[in-house]
Amino acid sequence: MTKLAPKVRPDISDWTATDLKSWREKHGFDQVQAAAAIGIGRQTWLKMETGKKAVDLVYYLACVGYDAGQGK
Repeated sequence: MTKLAPKVRPDISDWTATDLKSWREKHGFDQVQAAAAIGIGRQTWLKMETGKKAVDLVYYLACVGYDAGQGK
């Protein structure tokens, strides 16, 4: 039986900076509004959207949760 390699960073989502920007644009948010919608600061959002920081799993889940709360 082949053993699967463990995920190197389980706290990092599969979302890219492009995915994050697409989510923001889908909602018509600027970066400040998008960050506020999921409860983070603009600088954190900016770092993730520009690819300087990986999209943390918790932030990805916050976006999914926001959509669920909005019925999207």
